Amino acid sequence: MAVSLGLAALLLYLFLRTMDFAAVAEKIRSAHKGWLVFATVCGLVGTPLFRSWRWGFLLRRAGRPSAWDLNSATSIGFAASTLLPARAGEIVRPIALAKSAGLPVAPCLASIALERLIDLVTIVFLFVVYALAWAPAMTGEAATRFLLLRSSAVAVGGGTLAGLAFLAFLAAKPERTDRFVKPFLRPLPGRIGARIEAILLSFLDGLGSLGTARDVVVVAASSLFLWLLICVQIHATLRAFDLVFPFPVAFFVVTWAVLGLFIPTPGGVGGYHTAVAYALTGFYGVSKDTAGAFALVSHALSFVPITLLGLAFLLAGGLSLKSLRDQDAARE
Repeated sequence: MAVSLGLAALLLYLFLRTMDFAAVAEKIRSAHKGWLVFATVCGLVGTPLFRSWRWGFLLRRAGRPSAWDLNSATSIGFAASTLLPARAGEIVRPIALAKSAGLPVAPCLASIALERLIDLVTIVFLFVVYALAWAPAMTGEAATRFLLLRSSAVAVGGGTLAGLAFLAFLAAKPERTDRFVKPFLRPLPGRIGARIEAILLSFLDGLGSLGTARDVVVVAASSLFLWLLICVQIHATLRAFDLVFPFPVAFFVVTWAVLGLFIPTPGGVGGYHTAVAYALTGFYGVSKDTAGAFALVSHALSFVPITLLGLAFLLAGGLSLKSLRDQDAARE
């Protein structure tokens, strides 16, 4: 918790230290409200509704939770990630669903691991499409940084696809784990090896939900639609600040937003703002004040509505973040 909060404070300081607060406030006041309302609607459709539908599809073998339970747990999980350190929502979400829908916790946890891997592949795909087809001509330092970023994305994407192929190979016959994985785990300390094995088994359990080629196509298409909807939200927010770029530029901004969210601060505070503002100022020449205003508002639109919705679901279900966190601690 101390590390998470410390990172948030440090990154917020780096984000705010050169900012003209009066100019940023004026940019926010003059933003086009219609575009902001549209962006908010896109966020609420994408996160609690469409993401929860995809989650239910991945959980079909474990049970058939209702749309209410899926939306409730998804919203509660995002609220927990916003309000608690170290992205606790990634664990709170499956625990909340298991509790409300009467499902076993293990497959719910496994589905989250698979979700994150699918999201990573989708984000990298969108960035590579942007980099190969729509990236603007750059010179000097910006061009060098962009080439490094593109090479890294291709490498991560290739590695992730190779990892998915290997996991699918193991999932087809789980006994292969003993032959291909356990020999590499034996030299490790017992606790570390056991934890890695548990994570691997979670991925394999999650992949079990994709039993046919049709299932793979449905999940791939739904994931692409989900992230395109998130890109529409980012594009609308850019337009609210009179930042008129081609739509694929949103792929680039979303990639930086996700990089910022990898830093385990509550709600991505600090990491999201710093990364998104840098993407706009470092590669598209947007002024610091406009980029800062955009980062603050886009973060708020992404996290505040879903957090309020999650808290409402908590109250409606008679739950609390503390009780769900305590269940997480008990599992540890």
